[in-house]
Amino acid sequence: MWSKLAAKWKLLAIGLGPVVFLLLVFLFVPIMRVSYEGEETYEATETYYVRESYTALEPYTVMEPYTDIEIYCGGEPCEQFIPIDYEVIGGEGYNYIDGKGCGLELYIKNTDKVGGTFTVEFLIILQTGGVTTISSSKYIEAGGVGTVAASYEGAPLKTLHSYTYSVTAPTKLNPIYEEVEVVKYRPVTEYREIIEYRFVPEEVAVLKTRIVTLYKRVSSLEYLISY
Repeated sequence: MWSKLAAKWKLLAIGLGPVVFLLLVFLFVPIMRVSYEGEETYEATETYYVRESYTALEPYTVMEPYTDIEIYCGGEPCEQFIPIDYEVIGGEGYNYIDGKGCGLELYIKNTDKVGGTFTVEFLIILQTGGVTTISSSKYIEAGGVGTVAASYEGAPLKTLHSYTYSVTAPTKLNPIYEEVEVVKYRPVTEYREIIEYRFVPEEVAVLKTRIVTLYKRVSSLEYLISY
């Protein structure tokens, strides 16, 4: 009798064994592939700005002394050449008979001991209302009298006195001048070394984390319960 029962249990165990094995595989063996979010560490490069010193040239101004020659007369600055002495002793204006122009004359006496060329510029007012300038030159010897004449064609003078003039006299060496050596100063740019600072980029490797999709295997039971 016991042998019969043992044989039955043996047959039952043999029949249930595969079922139990499959059940255990279903419950505990990770056979299902599922995804999940997790953190991943990775290396990245970041740029930082570093304060760096360097040598630069800075311009600055200094006053540099130098010697120069100046003209003095009796201890005061003056010109080396001065106009010769002269005197304007008269002048007149006239219109052409046909009324198509005009002329001017200026009488100059050279009262100096040297001769030279005198230039006269006339500013004239015309009957038309216009204003213009005319000029002329004349050499006048020392002690002599000369006439500097200029003419204009186009319109007569408004009146015979409708003019002004300016005289440019020749020059002569100033008889009392002297050359004096003086010390002067002028700005000069020089350079000096200075320390300055600047920010320069520098790349540094750093570790960062990011959220990524990962995969793992779970049992069929866990998959049915959790996913």
